[in-house]
Amino acid sequence: MELIVVNLCFKILTKIKGFFDKLRYSKGHGGILARGAIGVFILKIAGTAFLFGLHVLLARLLGVRQYGIYVYAITWLNILVILCLLGFQTSLVRFIAEYKIKHQWSLLRGLLRRSEQIVLGFTIAVSLSGMIFLWAMCDRLVGEITVTFYIAFFALPFMSFYQLRAASLRALKHVFRAELLLCIIRPVLMSFIVICLFFFVGDSYKAGHAMVADLAAVISVSVTGAVFLHKLLPKAVFRTQPDFENTQWLKVSLPLLFVAGMHIILKRTDIIMVGAILNPDSAGVYSAASRISDLVVFGLVAINSILAPIIAELYHTGQQKQLQKIISLAARAIFVFTLTTSAILAVSGKHLLLFFGLEFVSAFTPLLILLFSQTVNALAGPVGYIMTMTGHQKQAGAIITISAAVNVILNFFFIRLLGLIGAAISTTFTMIFWNTAMFIYVRQKIGISPSITKISKAI
Repeated sequence: MELIVVNLCFKILTKIKGFFDKLRYSKGHGGILARGAIGVFILKIAGTAFLFGLHVLLARLLGVRQYGIYVYAITWLNILVILCLLGFQTSLVRFIAEYKIKHQWSLLRGLLRRSEQIVLGFTIAVSLSGMIFLWAMCDRLVGEITVTFYIAFFALPFMSFYQLRAASLRALKHVFRAELLLCIIRPVLMSFIVICLFFFVGDSYKAGHAMVADLAAVISVSVTGAVFLHKLLPKAVFRTQPDFENTQWLKVSLPLLFVAGMHIILKRTDIIMVGAILNPDSAGVYSAASRISDLVVFGLVAINSILAPIIAELYHTGQQKQLQKIISLAARAIFVFTLTTSAILAVSGKHLLLFFGLEFVSAFTPLLILLFSQTVNALAGPVGYIMTMTGHQKQAGAIITISAAVNVILNFFFIRLLGLIGAAISTTFTMIFWNTAMFIYVRQKIGISPSITKISKAI
């Protein structure tokens, strides 16, 4: 009997070793996807823990009112960043992957330069317009809300620059470094600055101080991202003169603006409208539930960040069969992780909300609803990336735009009727709507099955 057990254990260990050897040395796209996803997954775990701890720290230091103001301002800032990027954060991934495989270095250099010029110029204009608006509304907008939004508008250009650099790093398949900036450096640095500021100001700590800490952290990661990109770009890029295809880049990027912009609106409309219809306190409480539900998606983000340039590369080189294998593998991994994590968070949700404070426990029911919506999102597979990376960005933009409009309408009515629960229901309904629409489109028009039902040995 003991011999049988020993032999069984030996066989299992041999299988495990064989799998990891295959994973380590495989040069196929499945191996690249798995290795990259595991590295990013580890970063996401650490980064999510740091970010969660940061928001618990802010909630404790600021209190419900000031934390709500900070969340309200940072939510608006994130929406404006996506809009100011004009879709380049996605088109960069697509075009850089294509130019790199075709060795079109002059176009790659031109794309990097022109995207930076357009985005930063537009972002600065939006920042100045926002500050002028605040000045014009000084009679109505007073106190800490005004101060916090002034700092947020000042941070907007740095946020945009930092997102462009991260997108370029992902396109070059240096996702680990891009996620290191997003997941680790920014929240850790901001936490350090938050604590230092608290020692200086004490009980007078307000939302504006938190936004200053965020600004300092964003400037730091923007500079670091530029250094990373300069070192990791192929040397041939610097030996060529830039070529520009402005019309083509804008033709692809602007529809992607709607995809990305409407997507962030879909994710954050509930917080914005809770703050506008109810009050900033409620926005802060609801944001805690939203923050916890976001823990579910870092597996999806980890895999999709590696998957996006692979989709572009395989699709534009006609490798449809290999593309299906990779997408099926990714879909299965995303769904298993999401379902498991959602179940764990549903059980421990009340305890996690208590970390923010006793007042935040009232968001438990909205949290359960949001976890259900994330599971539906994972079940559909990476439909958004499939559409945007294969040239169907206009159709994706149309679906997301309609969904965003539906989301706003539903939030307007349901928040008034059901409060925070109404916001969660509205978000869930619209997420089901746009995932279903994209799922049908991908299957019928692109000929790819994005779900978990079709799996092959891709490694």
